[in-house]
Amino acid sequence: MKLHKRSTFAVLVSGLLSFSTFNASAASSGLLGLDLDSVADLTDVSALTTSLGLPEVPVIDSILSMDNEILIQGGDIAVVNDLVNLVGGIVTHELPLVDGIGVRVSDLQLELLKSFPALITITENQPLFTAGALDNCQVYGSHVVDLERKKVSWNLYNARDMQTNVDEMKFTWPTSLGNVTSVKFNGSTVFWSFFGRQNGELTLDSSWLSRYAKMNAYDDAKVELTFARSGAENYQQNDFSMNVSFTQNCDRELVKGYDTQANEGDSNSYYVNTIGANELHEDGITGKDITVAVIDSGAWADHKALKNDTDNNPRITAAFDAIENQEMQAEDMTDENSHGTHISGIIANSDYAVVDGQMRNYYQGVAPDANLVVIKAFYEDGHSTYLDALRAIQYVSDHHEELNIRVVNLSFGAPPRSNYWADPINQAIMKLWEKDIVVVTSAGNTGPAAMTIGVPANVPYVISVGAITDNYTQDNPHDDELLSFSSQGPTHEAFVKPDLVAPGGHIFSLASEDMYMPNKFPQYMVGNDRFIMSGTSQASGVVSGIVALMLQNDPSLSANDVKCRLMSSTTMAQLSNGKLAYSPFQQGSGSVNAVKAVESTATGCANNGMDIAADLSGEQHYMGAARKDEDGNYYIQGFEFELWEEAFIWEEAFIWEEAFIWEEAFIWEEAFIWEEAFIWEEAFIWEEAFIWEEAFIWEEAYVNQENFLPQE
Repeated sequence: MKLHKRSTFAVLVSGLLSFSTFNASAASSGLLGLDLDSVADLTDVSALTTSLGLPEVPVIDSILSMDNEILIQGGDIAVVNDLVNLVGGIVTHELPLVDGIGVRVSDLQLELLKSFPALITITENQPLFTAGALDNCQVYGSHVVDLERKKVSWNLYNARDMQTNVDEMKFTWPTSLGNVTSVKFNGSTVFWSFFGRQNGELTLDSSWLSRYAKMNAYDDAKVELTFARSGAENYQQNDFSMNVSFTQNCDRELVKGYDTQANEGDSNSYYVNTIGANELHEDGITGKDITVAVIDSGAWADHKALKNDTDNNPRITAAFDAIENQEMQAEDMTDENSHGTHISGIIANSDYAVVDGQMRNYYQGVAPDANLVVIKAFYEDGHSTYLDALRAIQYVSDHHEELNIRVVNLSFGAPPRSNYWADPINQAIMKLWEKDIVVVTSAGNTGPAAMTIGVPANVPYVISVGAITDNYTQDNPHDDELLSFSSQGPTHEAFVKPDLVAPGGHIFSLASEDMYMPNKFPQYMVGNDRFIMSGTSQASGVVSGIVALMLQNDPSLSANDVKCRLMSSTTMAQLSNGKLAYSPFQQGSGSVNAVKAVESTATGCANNGMDIAADLSGEQHYMGAARKDEDGNYYIQGFEFELWEEAFIWEEAFIWEEAFIWEEAFIWEEAFIWEEAFIWEEAFIWEEAFIWEEAFIWEEAYVNQENFLPQE
């Protein structure tokens, strides 16, 4: 009897696989008799898979263990649904924006579905991360040094899952404090001296440090210096320096901080002034009536600076949990990680800035009156999946008209695994752009190597943002610099990315000490509700806020208009000799300026020569103007600029020089129809080894290094 059942099943499946196409009428026919539960009674499933020409799979697990999460895309979703029902899969996500569905299937069901390559495209449900920085050091330092009469101290935290050993320490201090009489590491004396002439400088090598200067896994430590004379409390923390090097080939430098940073009650976010948004606030341009959707880890929706605008009116117009697939009341939205709260605060914090104890007439957020749509798609540890992120983007597409969503902030990413037009996340955001929704993405924090721009920042249409820092000197733009981890272009399709750069270093924004990241790094909490983070995530939040200001000033702007005005109003960094301080593959068109962007009247200078509808339909795809010479140097075809090596080293002495004009033709004449003959050396090939293995585990240590970089 079992042999008969096996034979009947094989005939049914073989008949099904013999069809070159599958349509709804077929789905309603007898072919729907495929019953995988009955196969569990068979003693030899391997005979079945062999007869079908399928790879061998484990007998029971291949039938009953539905542990494959996939995205299936096809021209007719109803037909695709019928096909999934036919093989017994479970539909988990409805994603019409990309003509697809999310599905959970067993190994055998997956092999059956793979037998229809002419009908459907199957993509593994791959991971995404909030765009925090990859920091190989994994040792973090406090944002502030404690100043006492004769002592200064600084805290370190080891985020490694192993012991870390200090190899060298270097200190400088005001000479009026005399010599350093002792250095302690976690209470153990590693250096002492009552004599000698140190002249405000001291270096300790491993001969002093090897015994006591070490930290166990996930341990913290205090570095304490004692001086011969009193008066340390009369100085600012940036009068001191503490540099620590570890045997694991990493370094940490004391975060110098701002002079007003330690003032109790101060709450200035600095980047608002750096980009000029404070001037716009004083003129009444605050993002009013413009809605920004933030797809992230949620938000601290009950915090008054997010919950309400500057007139104390509720402004979170919708909240959606893409993980649980449910709409929720705005006040019920939470954020277990802190990343989404931090980004939302950068965009729209409605609290006044307080400097030197005085309340100012500008705000802590770039667009303090913007409305917010909060969409949770990321888990507590900062990871998500393609399917949940696609569901979040689907929500924006479905509700953008009723909620007046004009801007979407995507501070997350993943490594590219295909051409930009083939990636499902990219396809979804290209459709948002086609609807004139401005999409702002973080460039990624996997630099400084070239070609490290991730998904979705590699989409040529969207605004991809790299990160700079003011080097803790807000009033001195001449020492601003690119953050070393900011991802660099060109993209694999030869586009110049990032599009521009914005403040992303040591960014103050909202978070609660009970959230995942502040709990891991309490030394970066300031007061009860502010937290310091660095990254292109933060930089993209700054730009999203600027876009809201631009759209309030001129609601008629298209997405291409916004991109055009943003990029044409930036300032590029160049050296004193007139050469660029950073290549366009590092700084894009330059650093943003909110005032210039709002005042700009430029039009018709973004995405010229490119047809997004044709790109989405597959009629034609595009490549940029970047090229690589035989020596491995990058250049831009058709323009006489210097070559940029992959290992481009940044000069410290440069000026953000307005006189250097980024020619419109230099930016926008970059659209070429894709030619198969164009290949980027070996790096262009998408190796199979790049695919996430099934055994991938969300290790806590992995999250620590991948999800967060509190200081540069």
